[in-house]
Amino acid sequence: MIRPLRLRSLPRRYLAGFLLVLAPSPAGAQSLEPRLYLPLPIGWNALVATYSHSYGDVVVDGTLPIEDVNVSTNTGTAAFARAFSLLGRSAQVQAVVPFVQGTVEGTVAGQDTVRHLTGFADPQLRLAFNLAGAPARRREQLAGVRFGTIVGGSIVVTAPLGDYDLRRRVNISANRWSMKPELAVIEPLGSGWALEGYAGVWLFGDNTEYTGTSTLSQNPLWTFQVHLIHLFGRRGWVALDGTFVTGGTTSVDGVTQNTFQRNSRFGATGAWALGGGHALKGSFSSGVFTRVGGEFDVFAVSYQYGWAD
Repeated sequence: MIRPLRLRSLPRRYLAGFLLVLAPSPAGAQSLEPRLYLPLPIGWNALVATYSHSYGDVVVDGTLPIEDVNVSTNTGTAAFARAFSLLGRSAQVQAVVPFVQGTVEGTVAGQDTVRHLTGFADPQLRLAFNLAGAPARRREQLAGVRFGTIVGGSIVVTAPLGDYDLRRRVNISANRWSMKPELAVIEPLGSGWALEGYAGVWLFGDNTEYTGTSTLSQNPLWTFQVHLIHLFGRRGWVALDGTFVTGGTTSVDGVTQNTFQRNSRFGATGAWALGGGHALKGSFSSGVFTRVGGEFDVFAVSYQYGWAD
């Protein structure tokens, strides 16, 4: 029989270990992010600083016609999250701002190219909400709560505010709006185990200033994630992560490019509470099967400080 996941009364010094959820990926469409839909107490806030290093066949946009790509990037990300009640359900809002430094080597339009990248990437705003299984509660109301199946949803919006050079094909910013609606299910398995599944789709606006005069368009990109999670008492957790993306073909001025994506990635994530609202999180992921822009490794470490109103 499936046992509901029980969240006992947690001292504040341990709470951050359960709530450390932000570790933005440098390739957001192929990110692996467990515990994004964990119900948080009303009035909970978190500041997160993340450093990640990626190496391999990846660019910030991930959809451009580049061959023989070799990319090394270092990304620093600042994020803020706040939990609140939305129509009586648990909800949270997250704001993420990345800064990227890296080098891109490859063949662009038949020419060998090296590009050094430094600047801000496009910021993201994410609204997540629980549709079933997680009514909004304050921290003191969570004592002894037993969670069953949780159904959640979210909307991520990326704004074209990062650094963009009209003369270049390879840029930090995608120079377009994008949005990802997503649905998620969290199923407790008993004995501290839980299984999470996400399904979403990236919807892209047009980049009307691609190389200065062209228009780059992209078809929807479907994303699926699975996470098997185990809790270690009150202070930490680990997860085995997998994701699959498909679609996303681009076109330039109406001419279809050979950029259809069908990529899968696997990885692992772990978090540990240090006490006093402080926590650390680490993750690693690697491309397993890739077609375009997915054969890369990512290492990331995050520090979080959390507090309640």
